[in-house]
Amino acid sequence: MDVAREVREKVELIRARIADAARRAGRAPETVKLVGVSKYATPNDGIVEAMLGAGLYDLAENRPQRLLEKVDVWGGTYDGRFVPTEALASDSPLRNDPDVRLRWHFIGTLQRNKARRILPCATLIHSVDSLKLLETLDRILEEESSKEHNGVFPKVARVLLEAHISEDENKQGFACDEIANALQVALAMKRVVVCGLMGMAGLNATESETRRQFAKLRQTLVECQERFPEATNFKELSMGMSGDFEIAIEEGASIVRIGSSLYPS
Repeated sequence: MDVAREVREKVELIRARIADAARRAGRAPETVKLVGVSKYATPNDGIVEAMLGAGLYDLAENRPQRLLEKVDVWGGTYDGRFVPTEALASDSPLRNDPDVRLRWHFIGTLQRNKARRILPCATLIHSVDSLKLLETLDRILEEESSKEHNGVFPKVARVLLEAHISEDENKQGFACDEIANALQVALAMKRVVVCGLMGMAGLNATESETRRQFAKLRQTLVECQERFPEATNFKELSMGMSGDFEIAIEEGASIVRIGSSLYPS
């Protein structure tokens, strides 16, 4: 089986499983966004093209340099506009269909000294894990707003606050009881919009532990929505990967990040 066909079939299978999980939770399937994690793909293996061919236009990277390399090949999102590269195939729907837009998500640890390079091409940064990073994003965009840069930088950064919901010591993020304070700080910022929360279950968590951890993240979101009704964009829950996305959807995920399950065997 060729790569394009296998990836397309896997995308279709994951979408069907997402729909089933959403229905079990009494939700409409379209309330869950599938984000394909492209970190295992390279510009020459045909996998990204296969994902795009399957209609999967939300892709994610967890390392700044890998994201920038892919943007160089397939184009990026600048201030809400998708800008293709010359390397993009002439018959690509990304070049010819105005309704098709490739949206890059950043899901890994973002060091503050890399933030300026990532801001122009990430439609959503899932992994804001400190007040210092929030402040850096706000400061950079305020600085860039006064420069002549042809709209390369967005007016605001759309971000998620990463919550540490597992007991894994190597996981980063805010403790759940710190989220409300971080959101309050962000609400006073001019250039940052917090759109919700991101979390990862423990690496060796049992199914019941995973469910409990995701439920805790959902409850944190609800509590913050009640406390800060002015945070009208604060509604996304990015949780669930290849091994646990169905549990995540049942517990309220609006975004699932799927990598290995989409790749050829």
